[in-house]
Amino acid sequence: MSSKNKVETTRGLNGYLIFYNAASWAGWSYILLSILELIVNDDLAKAYDKIGWTLKLVQTGAILEIFHVLLGLVRSSLPTTIIQVASRLTLVWIIVNNFPEIRSHWAFTSMTMAWSITECIRYAFYGLNLVGSQPGWLLWCRYTFFFILYPVGAGSEAVLVFESLPYAIKISTSFYWALVTILLIYVPGFYTMYTHMIGQRRKILGKGKAKKF
Repeated sequence: MSSKNKVETTRGLNGYLIFYNAASWAGWSYILLSILELIVNDDLAKAYDKIGWTLKLVQTGAILEIFHVLLGLVRSSLPTTIIQVASRLTLVWIIVNNFPEIRSHWAFTSMTMAWSITECIRYAFYGLNLVGSQPGWLLWCRYTFFFILYPVGAGSEAVLVFESLPYAIKISTSFYWALVTILLIYVPGFYTMYTHMIGQRRKILGKGKAKKF
């Protein structure tokens, strides 16, 4: 491949990643603003009706991130990416989609709120990096907000899985025990992911990097 073709390919891939991050940020921003509107109007029972389709769309689209890592388009841990994407798809498509009874539970709101704040920060951070910008405040948010958002998100996910058990047993015992197994994995899984993110924060911010705001 000539140097000209390499440059064009790089630009094309960069343009694709910018579009992907911008589209994902827009989707999660819509979800976040919709939840805030429902909170203000004290109408959270309608949360799934308002954001359910968008939530499925943006979270299913995140499957592309696994291929981004596999193809070397982004530098990230493949196992970590797979775990994050798979766990969320399980919540969106297997738990919430199949059990309408739990859609009005407070844990659905807290889960999607934690997810949306996290992803708005993450996609804005990656998107701006691709155009050569790295605001210090956004870098700090990227590697600090998880201290609260990850426990809230993971805890809410576990609550929803637990709440779905009485309905899962009516479908099949194997389905029920599969969800029980997922629930049991949450504790070691949470510890692994949380300590990984703490390590990443120390690596990025631990030596006084990116202090400019």
